[in-house]
Amino acid sequence: MTLTLDGRRASLAGALARVAAAVTLAVAVATLAVAPAVAHAAERVPAGATCSLTVQKCPAEGQAFHLYRVASMQADGSLVAVEALSQAVADTGKDPASLGKKTDAQELAAAAASYAGYVAADPAAFQKADAAASGGTVRFGELEPGMYLLVADATVSGGNTYTARPNLVVVPRLDGWTYQTDCTVDAKFEVTPARTYHNRVTKLWRGDSASVRPASVTVAIYNGTKLYKQVKLDASNGWTYAWDGEGSWSVRELGVPAGYTCSLNQAQAAPTSSNAGVNFQLTNSKPTTPGGGGGSSHSGGSGSKGGSAVTKTGDPNNAALPAALMCAGAVLALAGLWARRREDAR
Repeated sequence: MTLTLDGRRASLAGALARVAAAVTLAVAVATLAVAPAVAHAAERVPAGATCSLTVQKCPAEGQAFHLYRVASMQADGSLVAVEALSQAVADTGKDPASLGKKTDAQELAAAAASYAGYVAADPAAFQKADAAASGGTVRFGELEPGMYLLVADATVSGGNTYTARPNLVVVPRLDGWTYQTDCTVDAKFEVTPARTYHNRVTKLWRGDSASVRPASVTVAIYNGTKLYKQVKLDASNGWTYAWDGEGSWSVRELGVPAGYTCSLNQAQAAPTSSNAGVNFQLTNSKPTTPGGGGGSSHSGGSGSKGGSAVTKTGDPNNAALPAALMCAGAVLALAGLWARRREDAR
C-alpha cells in the first residue's frame, strides 16, 4: 500500500514538473516574440540621431537660406510643435502633428506661409541654421529630427529677382520602420524681372457677420526677420494696406480675435505682370455651430449655406456696381417692352 501511494505521488510530481516546464517555455517564446518588436518600435528614430538636408536647384549663387525648427520628432516619428510655435498653432489651427504624407501641397504651402510670419516675429525663439547657395545647392548638417521651415532672402541675379516660397521639410525621411537621415528637397522660387514691387495685405472674414467682428485688426509686416511696419486694417481703408518695395516679405495678424482662426494665402504676381509684388490674404474664420451659424451677413456671399462665404471686405472691386448695372439693364428692357406694346396698341 505504501509503495502504491508513493508511486502516485511520484507520478503527480512528474506531471506538475512537466506542466511547469511547458508554462516556462511558453513564456520564454512569448518574450522572444514580443521583445524584438518593442525594441524595433523604440528604435524607429534613435535618440541622438542627427540628419542633413541638401537643398537642390538653387538658381542664385550666394543666396542666403535659413532653417527654423518648428516641431520636434518623437521616437515613434510623430511631430510635436515647439513652444515658440504655440501661438501660431492656436491662431491658425495648423498643428505640425496633423501634417503628414496625406496632406495636400496646397495645405502644406498655406501652413508654411502662415508659420513664416510667426517665425519672422521672433526668430531667436526658434532653433536656427543658416547656409548660402553654392553651385546650385545648399547643405545643412547636424540637424535634430523634426519639422523645419525653409526660407531664403530675396536675391537679384542676372536681371531677375529670386524670391523663395516658404517650405516645410521633415527630417529624417521615414518609410515604415526605416529612415533616411541624409535628405534632399528642391528649392521653390518665384522668378520675376528686377523691378519696383507693389505689395498688398488684405483682411477677409468668413462665417460671421459685420455686427460681431472687431472694428479693426493689426497686422505686422516683416522683411526677413526685421519688422517693416505695423498697420491697422479696418473699413476706412477697405481692410487693405499696400506698400512698395522688394524684400522677403511675410505678415502676421497680431491678437487674432477669440473664436476665430486665421489662415493666410500668399500669391506672387506673374512675372509678366506690370503690378509685380506679393499679395497676402489673411482670412479670419469663425466656425459655424450645428443648427446655428456664424452670422448671415456676407457682402459678396449672399445666399450661401453654413456661413462659408468669404466677406470680401478688402476687395477693391465693388460688388454693388455689377448688381446695379444688372438692375438698370432690366429696367431698360422692361421700359422698351412697354413702349413697344403701346405702339402696337395704336
